[in-house]
Amino acid sequence: MPLKRILVVDDEPEIVDSLVKKLSAEGFHVIQASRAKEAIDKTQTFSFDLILMDILLPDIDGAEAVRILHENPKTKHIPVIFLSGIAPKKEKGQSPAKIIAGGIAFPALPKPFAFEELLAEIHKIIP
Repeated sequence: MPLKRILVVDDEPEIVDSLVKKLSAEGFHVIQASRAKEAIDKTQTFSFDLILMDILLPDIDGAEAVRILHENPKTKHIPVIFLSGIAPKKEKGQSPAKIIAGGIAFPALPKPFAFEELLAEIHKIIP
């Protein structure tokens, strides 16, 4: 069975390095991008099972990048989880907050987040 592929899009190297290490240890194939345009380009080369997207990126806003991806028939099916310092904090027992991009609500985890919480959200999308 091929490894499930996750694209991690974040401009903070410490977060990216940590996610690559931990997700790889969980059996995922992880590809990284530090800018939204780079992420969009990578979706034209590789297929992904999930995108972990920061909102505040140096080139364009992560929500705008997701809107662009979901307007493209080749990439509109890719699920997204937003990871961002501007995502609302959730109370214990609540579902993650949602961020709207292109008229679609996506789960959003606030930074800093517990890896176990992120992994639980990932497994809701990638069983």
